Amino acid sequence: MTDLLVEIGCEELPASACREALQQVPGLAADALAAARLPAREATVWVAPRRIAFVVPGLPGTREGRRVEVRGPAARAAFGPDGAPTRAAHGFARAQGVPVEALEMRGEGDRRHVVALRDEPDVAVADLVPGIVRHVLEGIRFGKNMRWGDGEGLRFSRPVRWIVAKLGEAAVPFELHGLRAGATSRGHRFLGGPVDVPDAGGYRDALRGVGALVDQDERRLQITTGLDDAAADEGCRWSDPGGKLEEVLFLVERPSVIRGDIDPSHLRLPERVLVTAMQSHQRYFPLRRPDGSLAARFLAVSNGDPRHADTIARGNAGVLDARLQDASFSWDRDREAGLDALDARLATIVFHARLGTMAQKRDRLAAGAARIAEAAGLDAATQADAERAGRLAKVDQGAVLVAEFSDLQGYVGAEYARLEGERPEVCDAVRDHYLPEGPDSPLPAGPVAAAVALAEKVDNLAGAFLVGEVPTGSKDPYGLRRAAAGVVRILLDRGWDLPLRPLMEATAAELRRQGADLAGPDVPALDALEAFVADRLAHQLAEEGVGAESAAAAQGARVGGVVATARWARQIEAARADDAFQAAWTACTRVVRIAARAPEGDPVTPFATAGDPGEDHLAEAVERARPGVRAAREAHDLPAALVAVRPLAEAVDRFFQDVLVNTDDVAARARRYALLRAGAEVLTAVADFTRVTEGGGAR
Repeated sequence: MTDLLVEIGCEELPASACREALQQVPGLAADALAAARLPAREATVWVAPRRIAFVVPGLPGTREGRRVEVRGPAARAAFGPDGAPTRAAHGFARAQGVPVEALEMRGEGDRRHVVALRDEPDVAVADLVPGIVRHVLEGIRFGKNMRWGDGEGLRFSRPVRWIVAKLGEAAVPFELHGLRAGATSRGHRFLGGPVDVPDAGGYRDALRGVGALVDQDERRLQITTGLDDAAADEGCRWSDPGGKLEEVLFLVERPSVIRGDIDPSHLRLPERVLVTAMQSHQRYFPLRRPDGSLAARFLAVSNGDPRHADTIARGNAGVLDARLQDASFSWDRDREAGLDALDARLATIVFHARLGTMAQKRDRLAAGAARIAEAAGLDAATQADAERAGRLAKVDQGAVLVAEFSDLQGYVGAEYARLEGERPEVCDAVRDHYLPEGPDSPLPAGPVAAAVALAEKVDNLAGAFLVGEVPTGSKDPYGLRRAAAGVVRILLDRGWDLPLRPLMEATAAELRRQGADLAGPDVPALDALEAFVADRLAHQLAEEGVGAESAAAAQGARVGGVVATARWARQIEAARADDAFQAAWTACTRVVRIAARAPEGDPVTPFATAGDPGEDHLAEAVERARPGVRAAREAHDLPAALVAVRPLAEAVDRFFQDVLVNTDDVAARARRYALLRAGAEVLTAVADFTRVTEGGGAR
């Protein structure tokens, strides 16, 4: 048994591409082994900026042969009436490499067909390696690709420069995309050179000798240990608020930690400005003193020669100093201008070509935040704060500092507002109105911030849908799925059961008043937007263990907004296996299905009876169930609703036994269909049972 080592050497990969390769290669290697009929083995994968390598342990030297039975044409097509083989038989035998006389029959009667039995010989596993490498190399799907090589070329994140393929100690030579595979790898671009790899077991040591740590876990340990030691020497602790360590991990092959100075004069800037300057572009790690304050020093991870660490550190410090000088200059200019001047600039900044300027966006946010605060039942002072925060939320779009550091939008506006004496609740809302920015992102702090964040997301969603820029497939350039998920998370967190449709309609009306270039009628676009948010709610509930059917059944019942629907869906999920639920499910699906079959041309009769005992019994059950269902919905009590419709479910069953719905009497038939529609209306107020699979029980 031998180990297979494959290394794909390339130009420096982006960190995101390294992570994609690390995630995909194990599965691709497993698929390639299965296609080659080799034993299943779990591949070990190492990824560094200039290489993607994997090792498959314990492969045999030879793949044993086998007898293969290949099905051919039907017997009647392969042999004529006289039993002589036809051209179809000869062609099939020739394609399989067997004499036509060796073809055998299988099956009986009209299903008889010919088969060819072919013995496949043993195959050296080395002969299968090129196919394995090709499958992995061509199978990786990067977020961004380029083409390289001859002709159509290979789609890959960066050009591939060499391939190493070793089966045990033996190199496996082959050519792929113009590259000759062999045993020679390349080390660190500046600190190493070519190196012959002895085998899979010696691969990491061989590359380590030429300046490349190929094992990402080894690199991570070396980086964190270096950061820990350097921070301890400074009497500080290092931090990584931007999560840059996972990016740095795939930007270096020979990591070493360097230290640099920050001009103390820059410490007058707000801490987040300093940290953003350090991390967003330079990927430096801030140092904090024991009291938590920022030190005038930073750490960075270098891919250069450690012997020149001082020179490298001075260069990095110079780059950071230039960025902080820009930040200081921008901060001073914005502070000198003041909020009113920054706000005045919004009229010259386009928010969206068809939706107007940032000034118009500001006006919609102020109105929307106040509207949401009022709908949520917040007091007058909080409503006023929400309106003020909505008016200030976009003020930093006119700031020079945000033009330089876009990551600081929201935060910069909040800081400028705080310095000009705005209320803390208003400043916090300006800071947090973009939240949440993802599934694991924090939520806006406080009711004012929640109202402004909701207004921001509703405005973005309604505007995009009204101009026809709806997400399709995996494409979502405006982050609308994230915005809709944010709406759901905020409402659930706050417990605000706000009806979203009026908020969307108010936004649409404001856009029309402002002269926005909307695509068409509001109703279809807002219907689609409601369904879009409902889908995000279903996704959120699925994370809680609530099935898609339960979510759809609750949404169909229209018990209220996001909060009420989520509460109802959780109760449906818990009740699905209960007898009461299944009885209601059976009754509802029957009446809905049959009510839909009303003959065309029949009069649509209002709910009424005509003294028929069968009809009267169902009508009475409908009327008795209505108030109980209404009260249960108001109390958010699904079990009570199921109790209320239990007699109705029994009455439905009796109705279909005692009454012929499709009678020839047109008036009676119309009256009976009206009864069924009334029963369906009451039952679907409990749940849209038609969205639940047969039986309604636990899945």
